[in-house]
Amino acid sequence: MSTSPIGSNPFLSSLESAGSSSTSGASGMSALGNANTFYNLLVTQLTNQDPLNPMSNTDLSAQLAQFSTASGVQAMQQSMAALTSQLAQSQSLQAASLVGRNVVFDDNSLSLGASGGSAGGFTLASGAQDVQVQISNAAGQIVNTLDLGSMAAGVQSFNWNGTDASGAAAAPGNYSFAVQAADANGASVGAAPFGSGQVVSVMLNAGSSPTLQIQGQSGSIPLSGVVGVM
Repeated sequence: MSTSPIGSNPFLSSLESAGSSSTSGASGMSALGNANTFYNLLVTQLTNQDPLNPMSNTDLSAQLAQFSTASGVQAMQQSMAALTSQLAQSQSLQAASLVGRNVVFDDNSLSLGASGGSAGGFTLASGAQDVQVQISNAAGQIVNTLDLGSMAAGVQSFNWNGTDASGAAAAPGNYSFAVQAADANGASVGAAPFGSGQVVSVMLNAGSSPTLQIQGQSGSIPLSGVVGVM
């Protein structure tokens, strides 16, 4: 009686199918459960093989190598899962330590309170002869344009007094800003906006990165959006 290699054995195939349907993310070989099951199957296969057509050493070595590889992959998956969990815990601790600190984050939002006035910042790729900041409301309408004149390369900031283009007080709420900069030749200069504020709370979200609540800002920002701590 000839026997097929373990990889094509009907009994093994049934075990793999059962394992794949009951274990999320498990490989077919990991569904065997442990090494004892594999070796019991191997011994059974060797015991019942055709004496006139026995399994070759090459086939036996190949099956042992397949099991060893599958076991190694399973161990690696477990190690990666543990490492991911540790990284998530580390991120949560880092985020919690930011409460009460002033952070700089990748954002172009402005929050205008009842008292009026807000501030923002940006980074210029090179020196600019003419820098303007356009402030828009939640509907995307430009309410005011600030002419900041010439500025040097690097981190820059601005203050908005909370008024619209006519000088009237803008309604409290959420706004955004866009920076337009040009050099002496009229060529555009890159400007990357950023926001800043004090972290008042941290939300530890299951399955995702922690988020930070910034004082005076509606909504929250992901920890990955923080580009500096002051």
